[in-house]
Amino acid sequence: MTYALPAPRRLRTTGPVWVVLRLHRVALWTWTAVVVASVLVLLWLYGPGADAALRHLAACTAPGCEPDGGAWGRYKDLYELTAAPIAAAPYAATILMGGICVGRELERGTAQLMWAQALSPARWLATTLAVPAAWFTAGMVPLVALHHLVWSSGPLPRRDLPWHDPDLFATTGTLPLTRVLLGLALGALAGVLYRRAATGGLAGIAVLLVTGVLGMRYRASLWPTATDTGLEALRPPSDAHVLEHGAVLRSTGERIGNNWACVDADSAADLRRCTEQFKDFWVTYHPASHYWPIQLLESAVVLALTGAVVAVAFRVLRKHAP
Repeated sequence: MTYALPAPRRLRTTGPVWVVLRLHRVALWTWTAVVVASVLVLLWLYGPGADAALRHLAACTAPGCEPDGGAWGRYKDLYELTAAPIAAAPYAATILMGGICVGRELERGTAQLMWAQALSPARWLATTLAVPAAWFTAGMVPLVALHHLVWSSGPLPRRDLPWHDPDLFATTGTLPLTRVLLGLALGALAGVLYRRAATGGLAGIAVLLVTGVLGMRYRASLWPTATDTGLEALRPPSDAHVLEHGAVLRSTGERIGNNWACVDADSAADLRRCTEQFKDFWVTYHPASHYWPIQLLESAVVLALTGAVVAVAFRVLRKHAP
């Protein structure tokens, strides 16, 4: 007696996750290629590139030597090049979500067709948000980690890129990851509001730009500052982010803010003559140890805003969906 073997079960590839991947596979493969290329460049910068740059800097010992070219110049240029995809990722995520994943699908009626096939609007939006969030996060984690590692272990902080540089701060740490998620959320909200490809992408980018400007404007106030007075205020830490430096006139007691008097005194005699006209000095700054507290607090604010935007997007979708 013979028995027929059961036919092998086919993997189910018609679920909403698979549909999102199929619809936007070009964006997925493009992002993957950018991440792989950037990671390879960063690995080179961390190893042979950093060694060559340091040798070039060590050889430039003559007075007035400015090592703008050679291995050092190439090192800087490549590092800035790898920062570009990290800085652009939140805006690319906004365009993808608002202009393509949500806005275009609503404009063409593809989303409505999926709703008619027993896929609820809420589940459709959740999947449309979750899949790009997963692939963007999977790429951003190694990219940002290596970018931060190259900066922290190489010669860049000592010369051109202090920790408080706005461009560097936005492309290292946890902030770029949270801004990508915010970009996706803003794109989803703009897409369900306008239901147009062009309008959804542009509206999301406009709001994301505003949040970036506000972040730079109020970043320094997220964490308590350090203050030095007296002669110590004339020599703040070299890696500090100085916010205000001032002096108090001995004759009138007037406080003069943003005054760098006596800081450039070359000798003890020059310093003594300069300080005779001032009663006191002060400097307010963020030391380098404040990098992570400010990063984490700003990231928490961005995440909270992301959650609020996602909640509003689902509410708008429920209101307008059939």
